[in-house]
Amino acid sequence: MLAEVLQQYTRALLEEQGVTPSISFLDVGCGGGNVALMAAQMAGDNGSITGIDFDEEIISLAQQDAVASGMRNISFRAISAYDISYDNEFDVAYARFLLSHLKEPFDVLLKMKNSVKPGGKIIVEDVEFNGHFCYPVCKAFDEYLQYYTIAAQKNGANPDIGPSLFSLFHKAGIEEVGFDMIQPCFNRGPGKWMAYITMDRIKNTLLEHNIADRQTIDRILQELEGFTKDEQTIMSLPRIFRVWGIRK
Repeated sequence: MLAEVLQQYTRALLEEQGVTPSISFLDVGCGGGNVALMAAQMAGDNGSITGIDFDEEIISLAQQDAVASGMRNISFRAISAYDISYDNEFDVAYARFLLSHLKEPFDVLLKMKNSVKPGGKIIVEDVEFNGHFCYPVCKAFDEYLQYYTIAAQKNGANPDIGPSLFSLFHKAGIEEVGFDMIQPCFNRGPGKWMAYITMDRIKNTLLEHNIADRQTIDRILQELEGFTKDEQTIMSLPRIFRVWGIRK
C-alpha cells in the first residue's frame, strides 16, 4: 500500500536523477521489489536492475512478480545491506525507508557509495517520523507517533533520520549533494490508512516490550479508525527527505 501511495513521487525523483534506458541500478533493502520493478521499466531491455533484501521470503515473492511481469532485466538476491560487497558496478544505488531501520546506517551508506562507478549516483529516501501531522488534533494519533518512536529506538533504529541524511552524505565523501523534502497528506484513501495499519502492525512489539498494554493499544486503534474514516479530517505521512549525490 505504501509503495502504491509513493509511486508517483519516487518515479518523478528517479527520472529527475537520471534513471534512464540502459542504466544499471541497485535497490538496497528492496522489500517486495516495487521500486526495482519500476526502475526496470525505466531502464528498458538494455538496463540491469538488482534488488537486495535480507528477507528470503519477500525476495522470493519479488522474483515471482518479476517473472509474472515479463521483466528480464532484473534480479533479486537475499542478502543483508551490511553484507554488500559490490564495487564500481552500478550507475545508481538507491534505498527507500531503509537507513532509518538500521543500527549502523552510515556503514550501509558507505557500501552504497562503493557499489557505484565513479560518477555514479547515490539516492536515499527516508523519514522524519515525528514530522507527521493531522488536523484536527487527535490524541490517538499523537500516541501512535510516540509509541512507534519508542519501539523503533528500542531496536536501535532512528525513525527521525531524515534531516541528518544531507550531513551523512557529506561525511561519507559523496559529492554534489542535493536534497528536497515531500510530505503527502490525505483526507481519504490508502495513504490516510497508513497510521492505523502501522499501529496494528507494531502492536505485538509494543506488548512484548511492555511499551503499552492491550487496552491502550485497542483504544488507540479504535480512535485512529474513526479519525481515518472521517473525510473531514486530514492526516499526513512522515516528512520524507530525498537526498542524492555523486561518487567522484
